[in-house]
Amino acid sequence: MKNKEIINDASKVISYLKDANKLVDGVFSPFDNALPTLTNSMKKKFIELLGKAEEKIKQIGGEKQDWWLSEIYLRKARCANGILEKPQEHHAWKRAYESAVKSGNHEVSVQSSFELGFSFVEFTSSIREILEIQMNCLKTICKQGSAIHSRLRIIGINLYDFWSQLEFRRLSESDLKAKQFVLDGAKGLKEAGFDDDKAAPVMILLISKVFDFDDPAIEWAKLETAILDVPLPEEVKSKIASSLTPTAPF
Repeated sequence: MKNKEIINDASKVISYLKDANKLVDGVFSPFDNALPTLTNSMKKKFIELLGKAEEKIKQIGGEKQDWWLSEIYLRKARCANGILEKPQEHHAWKRAYESAVKSGNHEVSVQSSFELGFSFVEFTSSIREILEIQMNCLKTICKQGSAIHSRLRIIGINLYDFWSQLEFRRLSESDLKAKQFVLDGAKGLKEAGFDDDKAAPVMILLISKVFDFDDPAIEWAKLETAILDVPLPEEVKSKIASSLTPTAPF
């Protein structure tokens, strides 16, 4: 289906929308498939259509209103890249994130918190705030039933790349634990010559320690860390020792 036809069909679905479920096949799926080939003018048109869909969803109401709104805001945010200023793009991702968390839309929560936690950190005010968003991404991944380990590895790699390069001087008391575990831990791994893949499970354990988080899904990170073929730096080893089994080799 050509992109102009997709836009026209989506416009019709939204114009007569009385059942939110119609958005899935009539708007969301065609949009997701077409997004890589949409021109900026088409993206702007989709943002306009999604605004109308938002109004319709608010009129329909119901218990799943915020769930549907999070899906709409997600696609607005995807469209915003390259055509809106970064503050506006951030606003779209933030709305998607807030609605997703409120409604329990795990997939939108993962995607939006990932974007906010790694690509829009200039809109945060502290290390702790950045880490809370990243931690929400990790927790939500653990709630999902598919591809958990591969997604944990991806976020672990991003945590390592992000924190090992970050220079942050504005520290408050609430930032201290986050700095000691995640920022200092990432830099310690970097200095020890860890690559992304080996550092990923360790970073999952370090961020989990900050929030006293434990979940069966992060057993993967514990096992991967326990069988590393390179020694952990002592300062990192001491921070996560209690997460590993007593007999696990370092």
